[in-house]
Amino acid sequence: MKLAILGSSPIALEAALRFHLHGASLTWFNFDEIEYEHYFQKYLPKDGYVSETGLIFLKEMGLNYSPAHAFDYQSWKQNYALPLTEFLKAQQKVRPHEVVSVSKRFLAANEVLEKKSRFLDLFRIIFQVNPQEFIQEQKESNPETFERLSKELVDSLQMNLEMYEDFDLVLDLRRATDARSVSVTGRALGEGRVSKDQLKYGFEALKLAQEIAADAKDMREMALIGSGELAAEIAVTLTDWLRDERSRLFIVSQEAWPFQKFLEQGEVQAVKELNQLFEFMNGEFLKEVNDFHGKLREWQALDDFVQAKIQKPVEPIPRLVFFSGHNATAVDQLIDKRRLFLTLEKPDFREGLRQPENNPLELKTIGVDRIMVANKLHKPKLDIHLDQKEVGHFDFEMNLPNISGSWSKDLEKLKGIENEIFKLFSPAGAH
Repeated sequence: MKLAILGSSPIALEAALRFHLHGASLTWFNFDEIEYEHYFQKYLPKDGYVSETGLIFLKEMGLNYSPAHAFDYQSWKQNYALPLTEFLKAQQKVRPHEVVSVSKRFLAANEVLEKKSRFLDLFRIIFQVNPQEFIQEQKESNPETFERLSKELVDSLQMNLEMYEDFDLVLDLRRATDARSVSVTGRALGEGRVSKDQLKYGFEALKLAQEIAADAKDMREMALIGSGELAAEIAVTLTDWLRDERSRLFIVSQEAWPFQKFLEQGEVQAVKELNQLFEFMNGEFLKEVNDFHGKLREWQALDDFVQAKIQKPVEPIPRLVFFSGHNATAVDQLIDKRRLFLTLEKPDFREGLRQPENNPLELKTIGVDRIMVANKLHKPKLDIHLDQKEVGHFDFEMNLPNISGSWSKDLEKLKGIENEIFKLFSPAGAH
């Protein structure tokens, strides 16, 4: 069984260890990815991203990993992940090279073999190799071949090389880090023309939230698109920024009650922090509403000639605004490029239960300083040419660490993939 594992995530390391233990011939493409785990380390138990398999291998190497206090991602990486990666490098192929394409060796994406499974054909993975790394590898592994390479040939290798390797199975365990559009349908009008300094996607949006929390500068009105686990972390990150009375956050979600699913499935501390934010903002708004009604009654009690001299109290607007059941359908940026304008629409067939007072207008526009897109997360784009349900290709969606029991759930998913693979190679199995 020849297996390829894509990604450098904790679950990719775990999969490499398990299939090495099972005797598979594996190549682990552990190229650099956005390591988002450190953003969430406060939610992880001290033994997060650790397995019995990994601890056994460490013990055989004469090493030990036993964090005394809270989980620390850098400590985990240094004392658990890196030693195990070095162990795998000595036993299997571990490539730091970026994968650019996954396909079948000969079969087209929708080609059907009569009375045979597409599993008969191998998977082909094309990856990029830095030529200098390749030359150094040849120098170390095959000095005689290296000596025969001409200086002109070595000097000519300046661009990345593309190489390929064929496999029986492919496990795509890359992290999902990208949000592709402000619109859940695929793309919003004008989105491509907006400055990327003011419109951030996926984990770049979380980075922006952290920068604003540290130094808001002149950013006072923000839009957050989405209400899943990443959006929850962005909102929590902006808690102190939101306590400033000059700040306002617009949350746009297609869900009828934004964050309801997260509040049911999130890690205890993450849910607590989000609820505390909502309670604070709601309490502040209710106080403003009560104050407004009191002042309005006082104003209404005045004589007409006095009312004419005193401004009527202005009804307050919440500083945490929800557009529930809405889609963001267009983005515009004025010539001065200081503000973004986001067009929102709500279809009749979708409910908007949170702040329903924002529902009546079918079309509305809000002006903001920045837009943070945290709706459906996707893995970084990869050129994949496979059947929709390709036997032998396993795509894995990891839980973000602010979901309750995220690591245990990921291990259970991996166990399910193991079982499916064993079925493929069992004597009685028909593909």
